[in-house]
Amino acid sequence: MHDTDFSHEHGELSEADRAEIARYIWSQETVELRTVGIDIGSSTSHLLFAKVVLQRQTQGLSSRFVVIDRQIVWRSPIMLTPFLPDGMIDAQEIGRFIEDAYRAAGLERSEVDSGAVILTGEAIKRKNARAIDELFAEEAGKFVCATAGHKLECLLAAHGSGAVRLSKTRGECLLHVDVGGGTTKLALIDMQSIPAK
Repeated sequence: MHDTDFSHEHGELSEADRAEIARYIWSQETVELRTVGIDIGSSTSHLLFAKVVLQRQTQGLSSRFVVIDRQIVWRSPIMLTPFLPDGMIDAQEIGRFIEDAYRAAGLERSEVDSGAVILTGEAIKRKNARAIDELFAEEAGKFVCATAGHKLECLLAAHGSGAVRLSKTRGECLLHVDVGGGTTKLALIDMQSIPAK
Protein backbone atom coordinates (compact mmCIF):
# COMPACT_ATOMS: atom_id res chain seq x y z
CA MET A 1 0.00 0.00 0.00
CA HIS A 2 2.91 2.42 0.58
CA ASP A 3 3.52 2.86 -3.17
CA THR A 4 -0.04 4.00 -3.85
CA ASP A 5 -1.59 7.43 -3.46
CA PHE A 6 -3.84 6.27 -0.64
CA SER A 7 -3.15 7.92 2.71
CA HIS A 8 -4.05 5.78 5.65
CA GLU A 9 -3.59 5.61 9.33
CA HIS A 10 -3.26 2.53 11.41
CA GLY A 11 -6.69 1.39 12.45
CA GLU A 12 -10.06 1.04 10.75
CA LEU A 13 -10.52 2.22 7.16
CA SER A 14 -13.54 4.31 6.29
CA GLU A 15 -16.06 3.23 3.65
CA ALA A 16 -14.67 5.91 1.32
CA ASP A 17 -11.13 4.54 1.78
CA ARG A 18 -12.30 0.99 1.07
CA ALA A 19 -14.15 2.15 -2.05
CA GLU A 20 -11.05 4.00 -3.27
CA ILE A 21 -8.86 0.94 -2.67
CA ALA A 22 -11.36 -1.25 -4.55
CA ARG A 23 -11.33 1.20 -7.49
CA TYR A 24 -7.53 1.18 -7.52
CA ILE A 25 -7.33 -2.63 -7.53
CA TRP A 26 -10.00 -2.79 -10.27
CA SER A 27 -8.01 -0.33 -12.41
CA GLN A 28 -4.84 -2.45 -12.05
CA GLU A 29 -6.55 -5.75 -12.85
CA THR A 30 -9.04 -4.62 -15.49
CA VAL A 31 -8.63 -3.20 -19.00
CA GLU A 32 -11.41 -1.68 -21.12
CA LEU A 33 -10.88 -1.48 -24.87
CA ARG A 34 -12.96 -0.01 -27.66
CA THR A 35 -12.67 -2.27 -30.68
CA VAL A 36 -13.92 -2.40 -34.25
CA GLY A 37 -14.62 -5.53 -36.26
CA ILE A 38 -14.99 -5.38 -40.04
CA ASP A 39 -16.21 -8.39 -42.01
CA ILE A 40 -15.82 -8.28 -45.79
CA GLY A 41 -17.62 -11.30 -47.17
CA SER A 42 -18.58 -12.91 -50.46
CA SER A 43 -21.73 -10.86 -50.92
CA THR A 44 -22.12 -8.59 -47.89
CA SER A 45 -19.92 -6.58 -45.55
CA HIS A 46 -20.56 -4.99 -42.19
CA LEU A 47 -18.82 -3.35 -39.27
CA LEU A 48 -19.41 -3.02 -35.55
CA PHE A 49 -17.85 -1.17 -32.64
CA ALA A 50 -17.74 -2.84 -29.25
CA LYS A 51 -16.47 -2.26 -25.73
CA VAL A 52 -14.50 -5.21 -24.38
CA VAL A 53 -13.60 -5.60 -20.70
CA LEU A 54 -10.59 -7.77 -19.88
CA GLN A 55 -9.64 -8.90 -16.38
CA ARG A 56 -6.41 -10.42 -15.16
CA GLN A 57 -6.80 -14.07 -14.14
CA THR A 58 -3.93 -15.33 -12.01
CA GLN A 59 -3.25 -19.05 -12.06
CA GLY A 60 -0.08 -20.51 -10.61
CA LEU A 61 2.93 -18.42 -11.55
CA SER A 62 1.38 -16.87 -14.64
CA SER A 63 -1.40 -14.40 -15.25
CA ARG A 64 -3.39 -13.58 -18.34
CA PHE A 65 -6.27 -11.34 -19.27
CA VAL A 66 -9.59 -12.89 -20.25
CA VAL A 67 -12.71 -11.23 -21.66
CA ILE A 68 -15.29 -10.83 -18.90
CA ASP A 69 -17.72 -8.57 -20.76
CA ARG A 70 -18.40 -7.29 -24.24
CA GLN A 71 -21.02 -4.84 -25.39
CA ILE A 72 -21.87 -3.79 -28.92
CA VAL A 73 -21.68 0.01 -29.06
CA TRP A 74 -22.76 0.52 -32.69
CA ARG A 75 -23.52 -1.76 -35.63
CA SER A 76 -23.44 -0.68 -39.27
CA PRO A 77 -26.11 -1.47 -41.79
CA ILE A 78 -25.17 -4.41 -44.00
CA MET A 79 -23.85 -3.39 -47.40
CA LEU A 80 -23.35 -5.42 -50.53
CA THR A 81 -19.62 -6.06 -50.89
CA PRO A 82 -18.53 -3.75 -53.73
CA PHE A 83 -16.76 -5.33 -56.67
CA LEU A 84 -15.34 -3.63 -59.72
CA PRO A 85 -16.33 -4.76 -63.25
CA ASP A 86 -13.14 -6.84 -63.47
CA GLY A 87 -14.13 -8.77 -60.32
CA MET A 88 -11.70 -7.00 -57.98
CA ILE A 89 -12.84 -5.70 -54.58
CA ASP A 90 -13.54 -1.96 -54.73
CA ALA A 91 -11.15 -0.91 -51.93
CA GLN A 92 -12.07 2.78 -52.31
CA GLU A 93 -15.76 2.03 -51.76
CA ILE A 94 -14.90 -0.12 -48.72
CA GLY A 95 -12.83 2.83 -47.42
CA ARG A 96 -15.80 5.20 -47.83
CA PHE A 97 -18.08 2.71 -46.06
CA ILE A 98 -15.67 2.54 -43.09
CA GLU A 99 -15.32 6.33 -42.91
CA ASP A 100 -19.13 6.70 -42.98
CA ALA A 101 -19.42 4.11 -40.18
CA TYR A 102 -16.99 6.01 -37.93
CA ARG A 103 -18.91 9.23 -38.61
CA ALA A 104 -22.32 7.64 -37.95
CA ALA A 105 -21.06 6.08 -34.71
CA GLY A 106 -19.65 9.45 -33.60
CA LEU A 107 -16.13 8.04 -33.21
CA GLU A 108 -12.68 9.15 -34.30
CA ARG A 109 -10.09 6.58 -35.33
CA SER A 110 -7.95 7.71 -32.39
CA GLU A 111 -10.74 6.60 -30.01
CA VAL A 112 -10.52 2.97 -31.14
CA ASP A 113 -7.92 0.86 -29.33
CA SER A 114 -7.82 -2.17 -31.63
CA GLY A 115 -9.66 -3.89 -34.40
CA ALA A 116 -9.80 -6.71 -36.89
CA VAL A 117 -10.58 -6.79 -40.59
CA ILE A 118 -11.54 -10.23 -41.82
CA LEU A 119 -12.04 -11.20 -45.45
CA THR A 120 -14.15 -14.34 -45.76
CA GLY A 121 -15.73 -16.64 -48.31
CA GLU A 122 -15.21 -15.78 -51.96
CA ALA A 123 -13.80 -12.32 -51.11
CA ILE A 124 -10.45 -13.87 -50.16
CA LYS A 125 -10.02 -15.24 -53.67
CA ARG A 126 -9.95 -11.79 -55.30
CA LYS A 127 -6.57 -10.74 -56.69
CA ASN A 128 -6.57 -7.45 -54.80
CA ALA A 129 -7.79 -8.75 -51.43
CA ARG A 130 -4.54 -7.46 -49.94
CA ALA A 131 -5.49 -3.91 -51.04
CA ILE A 132 -7.81 -3.87 -48.04
CA ASP A 133 -4.74 -4.02 -45.77
CA GLU A 134 -3.62 -0.68 -47.22
CA LEU A 135 -6.74 0.97 -45.79
CA PHE A 136 -5.30 0.29 -42.32
CA ALA A 137 -1.56 0.59 -43.01
CA GLU A 138 -1.26 3.81 -40.97
CA GLU A 139 -2.81 2.01 -38.00
CA ALA A 140 -0.37 -0.90 -38.00
CA GLY A 141 -0.15 -2.37 -34.53
CA LYS A 142 -3.75 -1.50 -33.74
CA PHE A 143 -5.38 -3.64 -36.41
CA VAL A 144 -5.24 -7.26 -37.41
CA CYS A 145 -5.99 -7.79 -41.08
CA ALA A 146 -6.63 -11.38 -42.01
CA THR A 147 -8.01 -13.52 -44.74
CA ALA A 148 -9.98 -16.24 -43.00
CA GLY A 149 -9.68 -19.60 -44.67
CA HIS A 150 -12.66 -21.91 -44.41
CA LYS A 151 -11.45 -23.47 -41.13
CA LEU A 152 -10.89 -20.15 -39.37
CA GLU A 153 -14.12 -18.69 -40.71
CA CYS A 154 -16.01 -21.75 -39.50
CA LEU A 155 -14.39 -21.49 -36.05
CA LEU A 156 -15.12 -17.76 -35.75
CA ALA A 157 -18.75 -18.26 -36.75
CA ALA A 158 -19.26 -21.08 -34.23
CA HIS A 159 -17.81 -19.01 -31.39
CA GLY A 160 -19.43 -15.74 -32.48
CA SER A 161 -22.91 -17.23 -32.71
CA GLY A 162 -22.68 -18.60 -29.16
CA ALA A 163 -22.92 -22.22 -30.35
CA VAL A 164 -19.68 -23.24 -28.59
CA ARG A 165 -20.89 -21.81 -25.28
CA LEU A 166 -24.32 -23.43 -25.76
CA SER A 167 -22.68 -26.82 -26.37
CA LYS A 168 -20.73 -26.49 -23.14
CA THR A 169 -23.75 -25.27 -21.14
CA ARG A 170 -26.02 -28.05 -22.36
CA GLY A 171 -23.33 -30.72 -22.39
CA GLU A 172 -24.46 -31.67 -25.88
CA CYS A 173 -22.89 -32.11 -29.30
CA LEU A 174 -24.17 -29.42 -31.69
CA LEU A 175 -23.91 -28.77 -35.42
CA HIS A 176 -23.42 -25.13 -36.41
CA VAL A 177 -24.24 -24.20 -40.03
CA ASP A 178 -22.85 -20.93 -41.43
CA VAL A 179 -24.60 -20.06 -44.70
CA GLY A 180 -22.84 -17.21 -46.49
CA GLY A 181 -23.23 -15.48 -49.82
CA GLY A 182 -20.75 -17.73 -51.60
CA THR A 183 -19.90 -20.56 -49.21
CA THR A 184 -21.51 -22.74 -46.52
CA LYS A 185 -19.51 -24.19 -43.64
CA LEU A 186 -20.36 -26.76 -40.96
CA ALA A 187 -18.86 -27.03 -37.45
CA LEU A 188 -19.46 -30.04 -35.22
CA ILE A 189 -19.09 -28.83 -31.63
CA ASP A 190 -18.65 -31.38 -28.88
CA MET A 191 -18.95 -29.61 -25.52
CA GLN A 192 -16.70 -26.61 -26.27
CA SER A 193 -14.23 -28.26 -28.63
CA ILE A 194 -14.36 -28.19 -32.39
CA PRO A 195 -12.51 -31.05 -34.09
CA ALA A 196 -9.70 -29.80 -36.33
CA LYS A 197 -11.00 -31.69 -39.38
